[in-house]
Amino acid sequence: MVIVFIGPPGSGKGTQAQVLKDSVLPNLHILTVSSLLKEKSSDGSILGNEIKQKMDNGDLIEDSIVISVLKEKSDSLGDKQILVDGFPRSSIQAESLKVIFQNKNLNIINFTVTDEELLARIKKRSLEESRADDGVFDKRLAIYKKTHNKIIESLSKDYEVISIDANDQIDSIFKKIIEKLSLN
Repeated sequence: MVIVFIGPPGSGKGTQAQVLKDSVLPNLHILTVSSLLKEKSSDGSILGNEIKQKMDNGDLIEDSIVISVLKEKSDSLGDKQILVDGFPRSSIQAESLKVIFQNKNLNIINFTVTDEELLARIKKRSLEESRADDGVFDKRLAIYKKTHNKIIESLSKDYEVISIDANDQIDSIFKKIIEKLSLN
């Protein structure tokens, strides 16, 4: 089983991934692009060194590199349960899902949240966790909005994209996910 969580920053993807792992799918491998890139950047490989240099300079990592790193990790996990958090972030990445997860059943959950709720969550999260990326939330949300409809369009050509209202409390959102994935 491969689950893909997409949605704006602060929509609860990471929280729900962890709740899913802790309560229903203990063998779930949660893959976030940022952690995969950090892991790759420290492996000493030529690609890893290139990623490290780009990350150190604050440069955007090209789609081809992100896709390559995710495919490498996915291939190493074989048929294990995987949840991908925050990918795809472009139409090119969306189309790459067919290659990365060929012959696997993909369950795509699209988290929808109002801007007001996102802002409230980000403010709360930045107080509790002090995540560096929360300081540029407006920029991240603008980038997300600019590309999201194209990503959904691209994904919908090959997959059923299940949208869930993620404005609720954590447990209510979790129940919706469980129901949509038929895990109850």
